[in-house]
Formats: sequence, C-alpha cells, structure tokens
Amino acid sequence: MIAVPTLEVPLDSLESAVIAAPYADRLELCDDLASEGWSPTEALVRSVRAAVETELVVMVRPRLSGADTSLTAAGFAATARVIDACRADIEMAARAGAESVAIALLTRDGFVDMEACGQLAACARAARLEVAFLRAFDLLKDRERGMRDICALGVRRVVTAGVMGWDASVTPLERRLEVLEVDTAQARRFATPSSAPVEVVAGGGVRWSNALDFLAISPHLHASCRRDGAISREELEALREQMSGSPRP
Repeated sequence: MIAVPTLEVPLDSLESAVIAAPYADRLELCDDLASEGWSPTEALVRSVRAAVETELVVMVRPRLSGADTSLTAAGFAATARVIDACRADIEMAARAGAESVAIALLTRDGFVDMEACGQLAACARAARLEVAFLRAFDLLKDRERGMRDICALGVRRVVTAGVMGWDASVTPLERRLEVLEVDTAQARRFATPSSAPVEVVAGGGVRWSNALDFLAISPHLHASCRRDGAISREELEALREQMSGSPRP
C-alpha cells in the first residue's frame, strides 16, 4: 500500500496556525519556536483548537527553572520533576482538545529512557492521545537501538533530520537522505506484530525546494514553512504543490 504524503507544521501562535491549517495535515503546537520549541500554554492549544479543525500535536518539553535547556541528551534527561511536568502537559493537551503529543526523554549518555517514556506513553494513551517522538531522536548515541526502543514504546511517528546532533546544516543533504533511508528500513524491521511501522517524518530545513529529495525517502514531512522569521503562505503553497502527486488524507 502506498503511503499518502503528510505535512506537519510546527508553530507557536494562533495567527500562524490559522495560516498553516489549510495546507497542513497536522499542526505541532509549541512555545518559542525560534529556540526549537517548548510545551505550549493551555491557552494557545485551546485557541487553536477553537479556530481550526486540523489535527493538533502538543510538544511535551517543559521549560523548568534551573533545568538544562541545551539541545543535547542532557537537555532531555528525565528527572522526577521533569516527568511530573511532562505528565501535566499531557493531561493539559487532552483537556484542551489535542489529538496527539510528542514526547522525548533520554538518558544522559544518549539513549531513550524507556522507563520514563513508557510512563508518558501510558499517560497519553490513557487520555486517548496518539504518541509521537520528538526530534531529540537525533541526539541518540545509537540510532538503530533508538528505533528499536521507540518501536517497542509503540509511538506512531518520529521526527528526524537524519543527522547526529541538532545542527542539520553541517551535514550534506545526500548523507542525511542516506541516514533517513536506513531509519525507515529499521522502522519496518522493528515494527511489532500489533502495530504499523513507526512513520519517519523528515525535518530540519525541509523546504519546497528540497521536498522532492525527502519525499523520495519518506512521504512524511515536518517543515516550519517560515521566511524571514515568519510563517509564509507562499512557502506552504509551494511545499504543498511539491507534495501534490498524491491526494491528502
């Protein structure tokens, strides 16, 4: 069966959501997108839910005072305080009308924290929310083990730029595509009998001009569609046009 292309757009305001909704299959809501995003406020989720019918994904990345905010494994490390805050964010997402949450808690040495993520996944499913994995996947020390772990957790999809680390600009596109191709193969390999393979959602500098390269590997894209620091209707239209070979779901 041929997968239908999907576009997920991360954003941090109601205004951006209204612009993106006609073009996106999912909106990932966060706070302060310029710093790679944090958990959004309940007010933002509720206002977007009232304005659009597009599927909403809530980023679960609480910004806690005194905590490590680096884009490293340590910045996504699980502590009792972090887990409690993540659970509160998940409950907020369900209460505010989202359909999905995106989680990622890691060990400090760069592996999926299976115990902590298992707790969050169970909390989300109890609230009837779908579970995705954040781009923190690119911070893992071992991508193959990481894919096996998130498959075992039963997540629906994972966002990845196909790089080791956060900065996708230092890795040539050809190398990123090779990594993403391996990721998709591993997702199929580690799929459980009771669930479909994890969807590999290509992110990190995805634009209309390179979309076909990514679509050759995965039909699922994660793109902020911003120009000059603001969401761009022209970029959304152009990217959607590149994806128009297949009907939207």
